[in-house]
Amino acid sequence: QFWVVFRACLDHLPENTARLFMMREFLDLDVDEIGVQTGLTANHCYVVLYRARMKLRLCLEREWFTREEKRC
Repeated sequence: QFWVVFRACLDHLPENTARLFMMREFLDLDVDEIGVQTGLTANHCYVVLYRARMKLRLCLEREWFTREEKRC
């Protein structure tokens, strides 16, 4: 169930943000590799990844963790 909620949260991110997040976290590419493929600077990649994590965190808190507490 968690992964269903996670995927829904990921789908709410802007397309490029979600793509960068997947490249970093699931494909395990380093920021330099991502920069080569996307044309972004390393600094910009870090900013986008930070924002992606924060948006995912908020979504998961709202959609998963608070609902999990209600189930207990």
